[in-house]
Amino acid sequence: MPVCEERPTAAVMDGFLMSRRSVREFRDRSIARETLKALLEVARRAPTATNSQKLHWIVVEGREKVQALSQETMNWLRTSDINPAILEQWDSGYDFILRGAPTVIVACTPADYRWGKQDCAIAVTFLELAAEARGLGVCWAGYLTRVAGVHASLREALSVPEGYIVNGGVMIGERKYSYRRIPPRKPLSVQWV
Repeated sequence: MPVCEERPTAAVMDGFLMSRRSVREFRDRSIARETLKALLEVARRAPTATNSQKLHWIVVEGREKVQALSQETMNWLRTSDINPAILEQWDSGYDFILRGAPTVIVACTPADYRWGKQDCAIAVTFLELAAEARGLGVCWAGYLTRVAGVHASLREALSVPEGYIVNGGVMIGERKYSYRRIPPRKPLSVQWV
């Protein structure tokens, strides 16, 4: 693959990055496998500590499979210190875990690799931005990632390889709604030394 000679302007890049938002409502359509492969090709080029490139990706396609992951995550959350209001949401039919996404992508590293969380966070960010450039919606799968670290049944449902741990993941799909404004943020907090 040749190196891209033409770079976006700072204004175009800044506008693209600032307009990115977490998408929590998806259309009921699958994503083409070629598109998912293209996203993973971008993500695998993310920087890793000492260029170790130890990431392993798991792609779960299909609403039924994704819903089963939400259910398995919830099975563990019911045994934890979960907020009762969140539990009520689930029991009323609202999937706050994977939000009905058609696809979930999970990033893993060897359990004994000390830079796994950092490498996965960078790679998942690359994947998220590549998806945004293709008009897809993405949201980080925080509950799934957290529970996969403590719940063997969820790791089994994800087919996490022996000796690996989940360090990040996203739900991904076509956006149900489009947005026309940059998401608001708190004022910049900075200290110049």
